[in-house]
Amino acid sequence: MHDVLERPAPTTPVPPAARSAARRRNGRARWELTARITALSLFCLLLLFPFVWLVSQSLKDTNQYFAVPFEWIPSPFRWENFTDVIFKYEFLHYIGNSLWLAVYAVVVNILSSSFVAYGFSRFRFPGRNALFMVVLATMMLPGQVMTISLYRFYRDIGWIDTFYPLLVPKLFGAAFEIFLFRQFFLSLPREIDEAARIDGCGTLRTWWHIILPQSKPVIIVVAVFTFLGSWRELFGPLIYLTGEENRTLPLGLLYFTSPFGSSLPMLMAAIVISLIPPVVLYALGQKYIDKGVAIAEIK
Repeated sequence: MHDVLERPAPTTPVPPAARSAARRRNGRARWELTARITALSLFCLLLLFPFVWLVSQSLKDTNQYFAVPFEWIPSPFRWENFTDVIFKYEFLHYIGNSLWLAVYAVVVNILSSSFVAYGFSRFRFPGRNALFMVVLATMMLPGQVMTISLYRFYRDIGWIDTFYPLLVPKLFGAAFEIFLFRQFFLSLPREIDEAARIDGCGTLRTWWHIILPQSKPVIIVVAVFTFLGSWRELFGPLIYLTGEENRTLPLGLLYFTSPFGSSLPMLMAAIVISLIPPVVLYALGQKYIDKGVAIAEIK
């Protein structure tokens, strides 16, 4: 018995017009991709230009700083600008103040805002939606409106030139973070709450052991936003912190002077140092920050 060889099915020849149209489409797609990459590259260079200028200026002395024409590459590199900023001008102390205030704000804001949002998303009570609208409406009220009354209050109780005016308000959460947590909690099925109650969990244990562990994306988003907001906050410390011992990093940059006048290259070095934590934090949490928009759209 001989094996029967199957003949390949005849192929239909592609018309020359179709081949020409396919080549044109492929050529157009390559040109569009090239144009898109070129445009994005130019846009990235445009965004990086201020940072390159800042780093270049931070490594110069005063004469090179004001040199004409502008020199992009310092000669020589003055790395001692950074050490002088940290030790001579005590910027390490300012960094420490800003760092612990930012860490405190992150921890307290996550706990307080998530707890308030848990109540808005999981409990039904009269006026819940109206009260939530009031919370959101506070975002439209500038903080400067209450500055005079708050300053008088803090002065009367002896909190001026202390960190209390910056610490205590964080205990009550923030409207935007409450909104983000609430929107995310609404996407979680209520069956997990019911299962937790069957297992004997109360309200606090359900929030702490069930809801928060499943909220990693929104927690990271809130942590990044809160850290960046506290790290760059200038208005509050400028109003309430009068002594040099309690200065934060933005205040240190504001009062960056020497007995002989301002040193602009060292000021640039101080700004470079202050940018390192936000840039690193944003790079690590970028994918979660992008999810923040999606979280806000959850109904």
